[in-house]
Amino acid sequence: MPRLLPARMPSLPRPGQGVDDALEQWLYRIEAQLLAWSLSRRVTVDYAETGDGVAQCRMRVTLLDGSQLQCVERVCLHPDGLRTEKYSFHWQRADDSPICRWDNAPHHPEISTFPHHVHKSGDVRVLPHKAMDISGALVRIEKLLAGASR
Repeated sequence: MPRLLPARMPSLPRPGQGVDDALEQWLYRIEAQLLAWSLSRRVTVDYAETGDGVAQCRMRVTLLDGSQLQCVERVCLHPDGLRTEKYSFHWQRADDSPICRWDNAPHHPEISTFPHHVHKSGDVRVLPHKAMDISGALVRIEKLLAGASR
């Protein structure tokens, strides 16, 4: 299985590189990572934009099994590097039934990892989960699919 590209690099602008250039590089790496992912059949970029120190994207990946992952992520450049501010990774079957969604919408303050949480198919509860980014979602899906094939 190919190694995932480092989605967080470069985290700070290099000398002579503007903030928006660093953010555009992040967008490029995200798209390249999704295209190179061994489970990816097709990648659709709904939008990918930068400006005012922010990069955001919405990309959809059709997996080899026909399921689909919708990725929404917004990052901002901070003094310590890029920081994900908002995300949602919604994975669903080919028939549009949900499998799992990781997000940080601030509507579950009762969760110990607030605002980070996960919605799992067949479970009405919202569950705690650590912060995610696109790379983390891909790794988690790989693990879930590997466990399902046993």
